[in-house]
Amino acid sequence: METTKLYALAENRGITVDRCALPRNKSISVNLNDQLFVALDLALTGIDEKVCLAHELGHCESGSFYNIYSPFDIREKHERRANIWAIKKLIPRYRFEKAIRNGYDNIYDLAEYFSVSCDFMQKAVEYYNN
Repeated sequence: METTKLYALAENRGITVDRCALPRNKSISVNLNDQLFVALDLALTGIDEKVCLAHELGHCESGSFYNIYSPFDIREKHERRANIWAIKKLIPRYRFEKAIRNGYDNIYDLAEYFSVSCDFMQKAVEYYNN
C-alpha cells in the first residue's frame, strides 16, 4: 500500500493526521473522546513516513492505545497489535509469499520490493514465519 492510500484511509475513517516536531518519537497516535489523531514528525519522508503512518493507523484501527500512567497496562501488547495491522496493510501475506517464491530471499531485497524499512521488514518476516 502506498503512502497516499494510507492518508486516504485515515481521511475516510475520520482520523486526523497532522505534522509537527516530534524528533524523539517520530510519530504518535491518540484517542481523545473517541476522536482519533495521528501526529508525524516534520522530518519524516519516504519509507519512514509510510511505515510510521501505517503503525499509528494500526493503533487507531485496532483500538490499541495504552495508558502511560497505568502500571497494569502492557505497552508491548498494544505495539504488537499496531505492528500486525501495519504489516497486513503494507505487506499482505499473499504478496509476501509471492515475493519469496519469486526469489526475494533476504531482508534487504524484500524491504526494497515492498518499499518499507529493513527493521519493519524483519518484523513482517518474523510475524509471517510464526
